[in-house]
Amino acid sequence: MSATAAEGFSRRAAALLRSAANDLKRDDENAERELGLEPGTFADHTSGKRPLDWALLRRAAEVWPLNERDLLPVHDDCPAGLSVLRAKESLGSSRVLARGGEGYYEYRDTAMSRIASYRPEWIRMLRVVEDNRADNPRVQWNHGHLLYQFTYFVGPVNYYYRWGDTSYCVPMETGDSVWGLPFAPHSFTARSDSEPAYILALTYGGALVGDAQRELAVLGRRPAHDLALPVAGSPSSQPGLIRSFMAARCLTPAELADRTGLAADRLTELCGPGDTDGRGGTDDTDGRGGPGDTATESELALLAEALGVSVRDLLAPRSTSHRGVSIQHGRDARSWDHPGKDGPAYRFTQLAGDPLHPHTTALQVDVRAAAASDDARLVTHQHQYLYVLGDAPVEVSWEHDGRRRTDVLEPGDSAYIEPLVPLTFSTAGDTLPRLLLLRIAGAVTPDVRYALGSMAHGGIDRYIAEDRLWYSKEGN
Repeated sequence: MSATAAEGFSRRAAALLRSAANDLKRDDENAERELGLEPGTFADHTSGKRPLDWALLRRAAEVWPLNERDLLPVHDDCPAGLSVLRAKESLGSSRVLARGGEGYYEYRDTAMSRIASYRPEWIRMLRVVEDNRADNPRVQWNHGHLLYQFTYFVGPVNYYYRWGDTSYCVPMETGDSVWGLPFAPHSFTARSDSEPAYILALTYGGALVGDAQRELAVLGRRPAHDLALPVAGSPSSQPGLIRSFMAARCLTPAELADRTGLAADRLTELCGPGDTDGRGGTDDTDGRGGPGDTATESELALLAEALGVSVRDLLAPRSTSHRGVSIQHGRDARSWDHPGKDGPAYRFTQLAGDPLHPHTTALQVDVRAAAASDDARLVTHQHQYLYVLGDAPVEVSWEHDGRRRTDVLEPGDSAYIEPLVPLTFSTAGDTLPRLLLLRIAGAVTPDVRYALGSMAHGGIDRYIAEDRLWYSKEGN
């Protein structure tokens, strides 16, 4: 870690300690007494003058209702806004993983960051098959994994996936892509040993990793099942949401009927016939209520007002995945020019995705311009992953902290780009470059963005780095 990075980490850690003490309503004297610190030293810790050590964090977690990770900031490993992993560095990470006693995959790391939740790998298929049977005994299956997976295919690769008790095989070619749900078993093989056959497997956790996973691990398996909600399209998706809010607000069906003006029979149709124990869940056979009807727009407005929520809180997200996956063949993919058909800088092709993750975007990018204009600047709230496909290099330009930077990425190079970093691509040779661009949401969800937008004046700056006691001891 560089001196600058270490200084930034210590500064963020100091701000977290001050914020935690403020939240727990501890001034400096009380914090020093409870943490066993010398008088006058707590302010030194929260100002960054005195470093925090592990012993102090452990002590804070012992005496205060905190976890150690509540006081640990994230490492900033991308101080320039964009970081590159060169193809030779990727090759240096090569390792072969065996299945069934033989090498099955060659893995190579590609660009990733501690700031984002994706874990992208280049994977070459070592097992070659001569048919497209899903039950081919040479196929070695995994048990599925937690992370969502976007997969981009290069060459003749067979994709195998299992949903329930049925296995499937889909022959893939270059430009095809797949998006898949967690813990669904899958595998890959090559159909030829005479041409490249590999995938870019870009796994990411979404909202499942981090605090949610740790909280549910404490609550246990049964609560996790009870808290699960079906996506839109299931007859119990909306009733489950309504019942959950009714339980949270301790509202009876009679009280909800009185607040909304809806007839009791109609509420039963909307909420399902079950009780309102607040557990939600996907299993409607255990006495918690069966399928309900779908509320109209006006009924949703009445229910939202009565429950004290927004209409969007009563709308379940939808998924277009089938048997746990969304498959997009390149031959059927939608493509368009950007910023327009007259002198386009890029040709975008939409790759696999799912409405369940509206803030995940996967694109194939064909760079058309020798010099990108301001209209070709690409800016997004998402974290971005970039991989250079094909045989042509690409020139990448970006802006960060008031500086404009440029780099040339060769085939096989990959990069990570922070959110809101303006980015442009242009040709770096005679051949037009082709890129893979995956964009994913981070921890700054729409709910967090709305919270930032509703803060009092000056609140955002203090939210980023709390720098003061929450009140003045000298008085107003």
